[in-house]
Amino acid sequence: MSKDIYDALKNVMTIEARLEQVTQSVAAISERLEVFSRRVTDHLGEQAQRLARLEGKFELIETTLGSRPKRLRGAGESHS
Repeated sequence: MSKDIYDALKNVMTIEARLEQVTQSVAAISERLEVFSRRVTDHLGEQAQRLARLEGKFELIETTLGSRPKRLRGAGESHS
């Protein structure tokens, strides 16, 4: 009977050791995901700023071009 108790305790200790390993692995993965998430968030913020600057440039171009009277090249010339 003592061998059965020993085997049962050994199994419990093995399971606890495996659970500890899994816990450590999950913690490491979680930390890596947090770092990755921060990097992605920073990158998306930078891309949003770049997009806003590009939109501003296009609006400026549209405003500049829209404020001038548009004249097609050769519109007043006769085609003979």
